[in-house]
Amino acid sequence: MSYTMSPAEREQFLTQPHVGVLSVVENGAPLTVPVWYGYQLGGRVRVITGPESRKARALQAIAPCPPPGRVPPAPCAAVPELEAGMPTVA
Repeated sequence: MSYTMSPAEREQFLTQPHVGVLSVVENGAPLTVPVWYGYQLGGRVRVITGPESRKARALQAIAPCPPPGRVPPAPCAAVPELEAGMPTVA
């Protein structure tokens, strides 16, 4: 049994509703939490969380985004970003 997904299978999987698991280091210790996420084909995965949550603060500490209007060189944590009224971490 293979656990490897093709790019098309990965895209299809991400567009379906699933609860993800996010792990980051916070104050030298692991923080692992369940997260809801959103994804549209060809886009970025958006983690849905409040801008003041531990998850958001930990992500922003390790992967801050550039100011609005500038394209980030890699995935980053934009906190908060409002999309359809939901705070998200991109």
